[in-house]
Amino acid sequence: MEKTHISVAALMLVLVSLTEPCESAKILGLMTTASPSHYHFNRALMLELARRGHQVTVFTPDVEKSPVPNYRLILAERGYEGLREGEGEQFEDLAERSHWYQAKQLFDWGEMCCDHAINSEGGRRLMELTKNETFDLIIAEVMIQECLLGFVHEFGNPPLIGIVAYGSPPWANELMGNFHNPAYVNTYTLQHTDHMTFLQRVHNFVFDTAVGLYRKYHYLPVQDEIARKFFGESVPPPSEIEKNFQFVMVNAHFSFDYPKPLVPAIIEIGGLQVEPPKPLPKDIKQFLDAATEGVIYMNLGTNIRSDMLKDYQRRAFLEAFAELPYKVLWKFEAEDLPGKPANVKIVKWITQNDVLAHPNVRVFLAHGGLLGTFETLYHGVPAVVVPYMLDQALNMHKLAAHGVAVELDPLTLTKEKVLDALNKVLKDPSYRENMKRLSAIYRDKPQTALETAVWWTEYALRHQGAPHMRSASLDLHWYQRWLLDIIAFVLLVAVSGCAAVYLLVKKLISSLWPNSENVKTH
Repeated sequence: MEKTHISVAALMLVLVSLTEPCESAKILGLMTTASPSHYHFNRALMLELARRGHQVTVFTPDVEKSPVPNYRLILAERGYEGLREGEGEQFEDLAERSHWYQAKQLFDWGEMCCDHAINSEGGRRLMELTKNETFDLIIAEVMIQECLLGFVHEFGNPPLIGIVAYGSPPWANELMGNFHNPAYVNTYTLQHTDHMTFLQRVHNFVFDTAVGLYRKYHYLPVQDEIARKFFGESVPPPSEIEKNFQFVMVNAHFSFDYPKPLVPAIIEIGGLQVEPPKPLPKDIKQFLDAATEGVIYMNLGTNIRSDMLKDYQRRAFLEAFAELPYKVLWKFEAEDLPGKPANVKIVKWITQNDVLAHPNVRVFLAHGGLLGTFETLYHGVPAVVVPYMLDQALNMHKLAAHGVAVELDPLTLTKEKVLDALNKVLKDPSYRENMKRLSAIYRDKPQTALETAVWWTEYALRHQGAPHMRSASLDLHWYQRWLLDIIAFVLLVAVSGCAAVYLLVKKLISSLWPNSENVKTH
């Protein structure tokens, strides 16, 4: 027994000696995507870094309601202005639009968000800091805020790392030289699996190429121009500065995603925001505790608002809920819900992670956003998914492929379809069993997603970045990456060889039978 204690102590000493400590550092977070879900994802890392003693500054349009010591917020005020006003299209209407239209809307939204953030009072305040402050590391969201990258130059070009709440978009992969093969890696919104038909591969390739070209030749020049007006001509454009990302941490995990090759500079931190549940508000706890027959939890996220649904959609849910023997907890943004059945409780806001952890929650009626997807994976709750835009349908298809979710089309909602989907998940035990198995796979890892993100962040601090993780594919032209020059060379050699053999044989025949060409058929 004594030897065992000595061995354990020795092992601990070795582990401690191998772990190089990371001193307190000054970290800047550029996180101005005007979406509460994105902020909720990013804040988990930034608050944890502050708790660990780092001096953290975050530029964001979201107010932090639970700040911690060492955390400074620079507010891009009125950052959500115009998202649901003026000529902007409602998020709830995007379900009617094509994939290409939604992709373009995402880039248009990025132009608007970035232009507003950089020209806000918060943007000017951050610019003032460049006169007398420095940072040891900058963490920027690799999403739709490229115009802010001029601050990297203004703060003296400290190491730059990225974070993505929105899965693993193609431009994040391209920045790291992780060029995915469209033959089996679907692009970020299409609902294809990793086993595509010929036409699906054509669709995947064309859409992926079109989005990449649009970003390169339209979107990035607009971001460059926004930055030039703010920073001046002397600062490199964002399209150049973004090449300095050392690595990118993405909201993905192989247990849920389709397997695909990743370079070391793409680091999976899917479910970063998931944490052990906190106590629920008293009225919510009483409602859930009393629902021994089970609870349906409905939450369509922070961008899709239940009070903005079309009348026929809201009516389909209400009529279906009225016929079910289960209680329903519905995140509903308005004060009142006309026609609300007695078994339905509405609440304007509730921490989703805490609700999904309650043992009486039987099914999660969701929109398919990634944050909710990883939370339902972690807590092992099967789902019914109503996807509206962007990656939500793709996430739903992945859940359905694992046998843990059923889809509802938001454009054809009826009471009968809602009842059918909910009853499938509630009454077929395979959905809960499959989710239990998938949850165990997702949770079986050496570190939590948050611990992984913190470790890699401090890794970048310990080594002044991570240039040694840079892929050589970034130095190749596109045709070299796809070996098109090699293929062309091999074809040229093959054709030349065949031509040489043909000419040699022809010459040999001519020398052996010099009059053969003059022979005429009579």
